[in-house]
Amino acid sequence: MSAILAGWLMGLLSWLLTSAKDTVSRILLIIMITGIMSFTSLHHSIVGNVEVFAGLLSSPKITISDYLTFESTAILGNAIGGVVFVALLKYRAFVYNVD
Repeated sequence: MSAILAGWLMGLLSWLLTSAKDTVSRILLIIMITGIMSFTSLHHSIVGNVEVFAGLLSSPKITISDYLTFESTAILGNAIGGVVFVALLKYRAFVYNVD
């Protein structure tokens, strides 16, 4: 569920960045969305990759199969969350003829 929510937030971020006009507002959007992901410890495939890969290199408790399991789960969840978010917005735009 954490990875799905992280994917949804990244989909939201990409959608909001395309609507933002100013550079400052884009930077603030990035800080807000990524801050939410950081403070809530959501599992994102790119952000979590750095943490788990560092653990793989430094700790004998984390194996390559643990790393690959984390990455595949995070990627799948991120893809589901991102696709659902984008699909819902596109569906709304299609139904209501929003350009």
